[in-house]
Amino acid sequence: MHPDNNQQASGAPRRHFSANAELRSPLRYPGGKRQLVPFFVDLLKLNDQSPLDLFIEPFAGGGAVSLHLLAAGLVERAVLADLDPLVYAFWHQACFKTEQLVADIAAADVTLKEWHRLRANPGKTIREKAYACLFLNRTSYSGILQGRAGPIGGQKQQSKYKIDCRFYKDEIIHRLRQIGQLAAEGRIAAVRRTDVHTTVRWIEENHSQSRRLYYFDPPFWEKGERLYRKAFGRPQHERLAKLLINLEAPWVLSYDYHDEIIELYRTSASAEGQASSGLVPAGAPRLHTTDLVYCNRHERRGATELIITNLSNVPHDYINGT
Repeated sequence: MHPDNNQQASGAPRRHFSANAELRSPLRYPGGKRQLVPFFVDLLKLNDQSPLDLFIEPFAGGGAVSLHLLAAGLVERAVLADLDPLVYAFWHQACFKTEQLVADIAAADVTLKEWHRLRANPGKTIREKAYACLFLNRTSYSGILQGRAGPIGGQKQQSKYKIDCRFYKDEIIHRLRQIGQLAAEGRIAAVRRTDVHTTVRWIEENHSQSRRLYYFDPPFWEKGERLYRKAFGRPQHERLAKLLINLEAPWVLSYDYHDEIIELYRTSASAEGQASSGLVPAGAPRLHTTDLVYCNRHERRGATELIITNLSNVPHDYINGT
């Protein structure tokens, strides 16, 4: 029986995994962090955390970082959580009902009519929602699931890029089966539909003895309501900051660069000294910045990303400011 969103990840003995670093997410996620993969690879090595017991993404989204670290053998197990019911349903089906989702994608009628049907009603069952999530993600502008995003190619389909231009069925199915294989091996240990606070509490209650690293990639501070079905307001950003400042397990947080976010964490960022565990003192995260480039078929734009962490050792080759 596969673990579901309420089951505890099992403790598996440490194994050596062959590298398959080409595993990419089937989801085109807005603000996806595949560009941060080299940063995490070096971060784990620099902090002598490779292979890591458990990697946790409480805002799973496209899951690009988890998938790469698992495929490369740098992480033994991962836990994915997302409060969005469509995103949760996708990961549940991709991991534990893989062939159902493969069959649905193989049979998909990639048309504007199907896009409108799913946009109006993504379904009630986990299977229906998983299919709707993946279909809409691959056929909507920039992969945005939020209701304001239109279909690729526009409503009149007059662009040279039509609604099916990102719907490569064979490649999507290949990626789904890779994910299903990881889950079958127990390496995607759990998929949960829980908020960040519940996810952290569950991990700390059940896996406090594991060498673990959290990666928090919350909704953007700016324009989050235009990109995500489960966006954050200021109270949610402040509550997350409070949670992280008091979290003693290793963690990394990435954000769109904004002065208000810096102010949430700045008061403790200049604390001196570090603990022997390799963590800065509780309540003293470090702030860094790095440059990312976001691309679609129409534009290529750079963005400065905030990297905040309680790890004292950070690979500075990827950092342009502190």
